[in-house]
Amino acid sequence: MSGTADPFTFELFKNAMYSVTDEMALTIFRTAYSGVLKGGMDYSTALCDGEGRTIAQGLTQPCHLGSIPTAMNSIMRHFGNAMGPGDVFILNDPFDGGMHLPDIFIIKPIYYADQRVAFAATVCHHTDIGGRVAGSNAADSTECYQEGLRIPPLKLFDGGRRDDTIWKVIEKNVRVPVLVQGDLRAQLSACHIGETGLVELLRQHGVPAARRYFAEILDYTEPWRAPRSANCRTAASSSRTGSTMTASTLTCRYGSR
Repeated sequence: MSGTADPFTFELFKNAMYSVTDEMALTIFRTAYSGVLKGGMDYSTALCDGEGRTIAQGLTQPCHLGSIPTAMNSIMRHFGNAMGPGDVFILNDPFDGGMHLPDIFIIKPIYYADQRVAFAATVCHHTDIGGRVAGSNAADSTECYQEGLRIPPLKLFDGGRRDDTIWKVIEKNVRVPVLVQGDLRAQLSACHIGETGLVELLRQHGVPAARRYFAEILDYTEPWRAPRSANCRTAASSSRTGSTMTASTLTCRYGSR
């Protein structure tokens, strides 16, 4: 293994991050308003490194997880270093990092010791995002504008201060604002849980060690990168890319709401 990290410590750190993303998923499951999330579990959670590369993901929808790198690329392209503690980003535009419009991303940068160390990322399918039909899904739509409200990469919170304008625009353009805004708050809660869990790991291991572990994970999960060592791929062999968890599994594992 590269550096001075031993494989046992690395494995503990890696699985602790997976536990954090599972706790993020559980937070959405327990606090969401809509049946789409509580019953269908149509959402995903992840942690990314400070450059926006996915390093851990919750046991949720595998089809969503492949979209998080694209959303992160869009956030990094638009904001780069123009972000700070307390910022939270939102987007759903399929032409700028998103998928179809009902899938809304909420992304929060995580800072520790005045350094951007990671991101907490969530994506949820929302009950309605406006458009020509209820539910914002119609097989005979011919253009994106018929599907609903397009949200480019924006700051939902700026330095901890909520942008009420964005919330009001969303409220007035969806059919069930109580459900949509309730689910957005569930995503915010999950990002907060992700930040809290990762900061605790940073306190225990330190930022240099955490970044080294992030690099080791990326050596395994991004095979086009030159691996630092064979040991890191062995230690990271339990990566759960594409895993999924059902509502009944979460209920059995953690208990119902």
